[in-house]
Amino acid sequence: MSSENRVTLIAVIVAVIVGIVMQVAFKFPTIVSAVVSIFLGIFVGFIVYLITNFMNKRKR
Repeated sequence: MSSENRVTLIAVIVAVIVGIVMQVAFKFPTIVSAVVSIFLGIFVGFIVYLITNFMNKRKR
């Protein structure tokens, strides 16, 4: 497994945990925590994508 995939997988797991914690702490419905988790996962994946592109451009 490449390091990018590992980082993305860890980010998605953390996003799900944050969504569950927010659900318990603020008594949100399950759908709200699911949506928050999805958006956090997409956001972190996008950040990883940008960092990867920046590093690849720098190596050239």
